[in-house]
Amino acid sequence: MEKSELLRNVPIFARLNPNQLNLLEASLGTCSFARGETIFAQGREGDLLYLIVDGQVRIFTVSQLGQEISVKIFRTGDFFGELALLDGQPRSASAQAMCATHTLTLHRQAFHEAIQSMPAIAVLVLEELSNRLRRTNTYIEHLASYSAPQRIVRTLIDLADQHGVSEDGVMARINLHLTQDDLASLAGTSRETVNRVLASLREQGLIQIERARVSVLNLPRLEQL
Repeated sequence: MEKSELLRNVPIFARLNPNQLNLLEASLGTCSFARGETIFAQGREGDLLYLIVDGQVRIFTVSQLGQEISVKIFRTGDFFGELALLDGQPRSASAQAMCATHTLTLHRQAFHEAIQSMPAIAVLVLEELSNRLRRTNTYIEHLASYSAPQRIVRTLIDLADQHGVSEDGVMARINLHLTQDDLASLAGTSRETVNRVLASLREQGLIQIERARVSVLNLPRLEQL
């Protein structure tokens, strides 16, 4: 598939006309990562924006105690790594491929030139950054005010909302590959706590788990919890 075709599948570029897509295509590179491979590390210099063509990436930080806290999961059609391109500062978090992942890449200089020549891109990027900031503020609020079990339930609700695929009008299958370690990192708790809470939710008939895929069976009841 041509790069221009891939770009049309990325929401922030979907509104560009063919001429704009062709100009942007000329500046794109490609990069692939194996499952578990680090894409970039927190604190390192960064000069690339990544557009996920296929795969899944988690963004995480490491606390002073060495605990990994995942702040976001990106998948096909998402972009990440833009902050270092905008402000020239070191990476504020780390990125890791959660499965085999293929990306398009855009260098800082090409990114700035694209924004200057195509203001529509700047508007789309700002809209997405605003949405991410709102979600981050909500995430911080949950970490501060919820108990560990509540954070796990809230994480499942948020994942169902952002990545859920309705299969029969009732079930919301979270279209991500998620291990219990991944959920623990997202909820800011331990794997043992996640295991216990998931077992309880499954016994209550609220979720279903198959091969690292979680399906929410009763979202209203989950929200009540």
